[in-house]
Amino acid sequence: MAMTRGRKRPMSPIPCLILAAASCFAKLGESLQVTVQPASIVQKLGGSVSLGCVVDPPRVNLTWRLNGKELAGSDEVLGIHIERGKLLISALNNRTVGRYQCIARVPEGVVASVPAVVTLANLKDFKFDGQHVIEVDEGNTAVIACDLPESHPKAQVRYSVKQEWLEASRDNYLIMPSGNLQIVNASQEDEGTYKCAAYNPVTQEVKTSVSSERLRVRRSTAEAARIIYPPEAQTIIVTKGQSLILECVASGIPPPRVTWAKDGSSVSAYNKTRFLLSNLLIDPTSEEDSGTYSCTADNGVGEAGAAFIFYNVQVFEPPEVTMELSQHIIPWGQSAKFTCEVRGNPQPSVVWLRNAVPLAASHRLRPSRRLRLVSVGPEDDGIYQCMAENEVGSAQAMVQLRTARPGATLSPGRDAQLGSTQPPTPPSRDATLKLPLDRAGLPKPATTLLTASPQCAPNRELVSPAEAPVILSSPRTSKTDSYELVWRPRPDSRAPILYYVVKHRKVTNASDSWAVRDVPASQHRLTLTRLDPGSLYEVEMAAHNCAGEGQTAMVTFRTGRRPKPEIVASKELQIQRDDPGTSTQSSNQADNSRLSPPEAPDRPTISMASETSVYVTWIPRGNGGFPIQSFRVEYKKLKKLGDWVLATSDIPPSRLSVEIPGLEKGTSYKFRVRALNILGESEPSAASRPYVVSGYSNRAYERPVAGPYITFTDAINETTIMLKWMYIPASNNNTPIHGFYICPTDSDNDSDYKKDVVEGDRYWHSISHLQPETSYDIKMQCFNEGGESEFSNVMICET
Repeated sequence: MAMTRGRKRPMSPIPCLILAAASCFAKLGESLQVTVQPASIVQKLGGSVSLGCVVDPPRVNLTWRLNGKELAGSDEVLGIHIERGKLLISALNNRTVGRYQCIARVPEGVVASVPAVVTLANLKDFKFDGQHVIEVDEGNTAVIACDLPESHPKAQVRYSVKQEWLEASRDNYLIMPSGNLQIVNASQEDEGTYKCAAYNPVTQEVKTSVSSERLRVRRSTAEAARIIYPPEAQTIIVTKGQSLILECVASGIPPPRVTWAKDGSSVSAYNKTRFLLSNLLIDPTSEEDSGTYSCTADNGVGEAGAAFIFYNVQVFEPPEVTMELSQHIIPWGQSAKFTCEVRGNPQPSVVWLRNAVPLAASHRLRPSRRLRLVSVGPEDDGIYQCMAENEVGSAQAMVQLRTARPGATLSPGRDAQLGSTQPPTPPSRDATLKLPLDRAGLPKPATTLLTASPQCAPNRELVSPAEAPVILSSPRTSKTDSYELVWRPRPDSRAPILYYVVKHRKVTNASDSWAVRDVPASQHRLTLTRLDPGSLYEVEMAAHNCAGEGQTAMVTFRTGRRPKPEIVASKELQIQRDDPGTSTQSSNQADNSRLSPPEAPDRPTISMASETSVYVTWIPRGNGGFPIQSFRVEYKKLKKLGDWVLATSDIPPSRLSVEIPGLEKGTSYKFRVRALNILGESEPSAASRPYVVSGYSNRAYERPVAGPYITFTDAINETTIMLKWMYIPASNNNTPIHGFYICPTDSDNDSDYKKDVVEGDRYWHSISHLQPETSYDIKMQCFNEGGESEFSNVMICET
């Protein structure tokens, strides 16, 4: 449960009764609360800064940290003064910018506030872009675009109109939140040269554009509708709760009518949307406002619906955090489980703190969204915080953990008398098997380990192999050349684990040898390096005990792809951010993202389907900012002159394999694949290896042997897991199959859940009706009338 504001009475030094844990926690957990968090601020160089922090109860010892380091108190050299819960910076400089946190200390523990970011205000110069001529039909709306320079906080725009500076909308001049000037019902009087300027409200600097825009208003009898702003598809990022204006200005004779749609449906059904001339206003924004918006202009001249533009809107949400502890009073030696529920967009990063100190992973502590602390002792007492942060904000929640000596079963209502003797020492945390290591620090080969271990000598034949480890790392990584593999052993009383064997290789190079590593039993993390960008890899690992190698755990992952330098948009993306606490770094990251057609899929693999047809199978890559709408497959005959020929198109994005019929026997072919979104089609994939159509005789109808290969799992809500896989018919000598079996198993109690059946050649499925907050081992089989195949690789996913 999240801690709430409560009583101010001092805490009793005597531990609470185990039988009265719930009522006792109300007293423990409500004793401390940061009621006013310090707020982020933007200030000019030399300006003063004031950060406030209010704690309940008020008479609590407060200190401050700057960039994670404790401030001993007021610092005259830095110009920092601390008094009564306030931190004052007399003159901001480069040494005093950074992340500030106030720290509250009570006998029960320590609490840290959310970070307040203090940054310097700045306004950069305009870029020279020459003079442009803007044409608009008389009676229509003209747009003068101002490419504002980088500014922190966001600069305000001013326009030079007829030798007069315009700072706010007036008459037929409308200044939009983006900084653009819209001239409504333009006439010959509006012709002339326009310039814009940027004003930083903190530094009070004003910088004028070195470029200019010349407006020309033309008269015409008939002109087809066209979109004059925006000139290309846009991505807009807005923080939840702010207002959003999507600009769409069209021109034509007669003046065109503009209509809006969201994700293909008219916006008239949305109560929050209003219209400002032809522009769409959403106020306030919420998470359901994310999506693809289209603006279409039509005036009856020319082809209907030919003038349109797209907006990709992403609504960012600051983090929201709630936190629970499964048990608030934990006897020594037992485990404590903390649950931190985090919402936000982008997905917030999470840091766990105990008494305001970040927690690092160890053999008994595993921080993730759920923190599990194994074999607690008195040194684990304190206040635990879940701190979440993303580009638009931060939040935290906290609970207090108390531990107690086993056997303290006093009755509620009596004073707790746990004895005056020294409490017994909890069991050691570090009682792990010491293994002989080679020069690289890794265990020696298995034969040496088994022989050297004194636990393996007696009754070795009675020991069973270890169960497969549980792989915790995600199959998705943005790193181009490395992957962080993280796992945990299964609770197993059969025999101690001596070491792990981890091996990996590229999926597309199944003939390549495995790269093999031995890892000590106490280590549960390994970085795989020297990987190729944008490549699919498979990992297999097993634990070794006295019985030898145990069951195998598997995972597949794809490394990140290096961005292509040639994919550059002609205009900077517009980022709507009014929060002065947003970091410059995150803004730059958003500005550097680009919209484009999809990336080319991976090189396809080809396998036989019949005597005159083949299966083409591929893996997609980046979608360019908009969802992939379809795929198309092309082929080319070898040893014959000719271009690539379209084999099939309009393949839905859910299918990653298609049968190409009508091929000529004895002919060699190559195949390639393209992906399409609303912005166009990708470059073609690399051509497949040559495939010779050799014919297909009447074979016996036999059971498949090899199963599919699971490539992706993700929990899409509390009870549903999305699963994707690939299947290569050649792995079963092209034996026809009817479909797939999917078998999710609860990782903790090993009880089979149920078998989902997917018929046909679909390669994705949603497993529903699962238990929330449960880890599942997922494996698959393919089947036909002859029976089921062997199981696929195992993927682990938690709801």
